Amino acid sequence: MFKNIKTGLIAFICLGSTIAAHAQKVIKEGTATYAVEYDLPAAQQSMASMLPSEFKVQFKGDYSKFKMDMGMYATEVVFNNATKESLSLTDVPMQNKKIAVKMTKEQTDKMQELQSGEKDIEVTPTTETKKIGGYNCTKYILKDKISGEDAEVWATTDISIPANSLTANIKNVKGVPVEFSSNARGIKSKMTLKSISEEPVEDIKMEIPTGYETMTFEDVMKQMGG
Repeated sequence: MFKNIKTGLIAFICLGSTIAAHAQKVIKEGTATYAVEYDLPAAQQSMASMLPSEFKVQFKGDYSKFKMDMGMYATEVVFNNATKESLSLTDVPMQNKKIAVKMTKEQTDKMQELQSGEKDIEVTPTTETKKIGGYNCTKYILKDKISGEDAEVWATTDISIPANSLTANIKNVKGVPVEFSSNARGIKSKMTLKSISEEPVEDIKMEIPTGYETMTFEDVMKQMGG
């Protein structure tokens, strides 16, 4: 049980726009809510009840953040869409620990590779369309030329919002990803955009608060066995 929790903790520490032919709504500030479904291996089933059923991502300009509360620990991820830097702030009350991990674009890319495996993705747009959450979406097939596995991404050009830490790794897809999958060290999930609120949000800063222990990228690699 503790091993599963530790694996989940490490996995979640680290979690061009194109003008559409029709009028596109550009949203620079607000909150995007994603519904989350999980496909867990047998060894991770004990975590199912602790995993959140939705993510709320706040965004403002180039910055976004979301917080995932799993009861035994909570992680907040701040992402800079301009520089692709990220900051994870994890609070572990049962161990009286607060851990901060700041990563550059290169380190974030490396973390993604370690979590999901090395990939060489070929993106193919299809003519298949459907409405998801009120948005007109087009299906894209993402084929990993190394493993041969396929994945689907449904994206819309009805709106434009900044990429966040949940969507930034989806490349060469036209528009905003509305429904897509993720795999963080065996924790598979499917995320679907439910709604976007355009209410103002406070400034989002990539600063480490007082009381957090700083963990380097190299420290995280050692814990992950990388």
